[in-house]
Amino acid sequence: MNFSVCSDMLGCESFDEALQQAKALGFSYVDLRAKLDGYTLDNIPMEAAHDIKRKLDEAGLKVSCLSSWAVNSCSFSGPPKYDNYDENHHEDMSKVLDRLFDLADLFETAYVRIYSLHRVEGFEHLSIPERDIAYRYNAVILTRHAEHARSRNKTILVENEPPTLTRDAKELGILMRYANHPNLKINWDIINGWRAGEFPTLEAYEHVKGYVWQTHLKGANRAYNSRDEQNPHGLFGNFSIAGQDDFDHAPILEAIAKNDPQAMMTIDTHYPSFYQQDQIGEAEVVKRTKVHMESLVNGGGA
Repeated sequence: MNFSVCSDMLGCESFDEALQQAKALGFSYVDLRAKLDGYTLDNIPMEAAHDIKRKLDEAGLKVSCLSSWAVNSCSFSGPPKYDNYDENHHEDMSKVLDRLFDLADLFETAYVRIYSLHRVEGFEHLSIPERDIAYRYNAVILTRHAEHARSRNKTILVENEPPTLTRDAKELGILMRYANHPNLKINWDIINGWRAGEFPTLEAYEHVKGYVWQTHLKGANRAYNSRDEQNPHGLFGNFSIAGQDDFDHAPILEAIAKNDPQAMMTIDTHYPSFYQQDQIGEAEVVKRTKVHMESLVNGGGA
């Protein structure tokens, strides 16, 4: 299994320094998102993107995926930034994707990470038929984007995020079944499922098995004294250092290696959210995470 790292999680403001760190830690791949010499993936001019590509080539590193925040951007607090049923929004997102596909051509990657449509307030209290209508509409819109991706020889990877209609593995699986498009796959952020209330078990993985093209790996601790009969694993508390945390990645990684061997294992630590006692340096956390995850893969036969 191949490992990648989000280049903006290495504690470096300079992209050159981030590449040096990635190389020093033994990575061959990086994901691009932010801290691209003052730009993000979503606002970088093409001229500056060519400079980034030159630096990648000089460092001998490949790009695994372009991680965009701009396609159906998430609102973690406050009202959503768009209306799910606004056709102008969907047309705007097609234009955004076209630009991202241009960047993907430049960076020689086939993969672009996006989000599902936003989750309306009180979604869990809607009737099952009402929720199903929303799931099916989300699939229709993302299928349209996937067809656009196919026309550009690209694949879009949908990530599970709590404010979206694919907040966990179960909902990602619903999207995959309803869309059923070869250019629409999954970027499974395993811990994000726990944030949304779905502890990442092998049963949860069954929903996404066969569709995982990339993961986001990080550690997490449960909330203090949160284990009870209803939540035997406890509730999500905060991100933390993998291998020194409360989540055992081994069963999940072994299952992914067996059933989704194409999946890229991407380290995205969410270091800025760590409690102070865990803030030992971003590069050090990436190093420990990589060592831990590789030991699980190698030791578990994945």
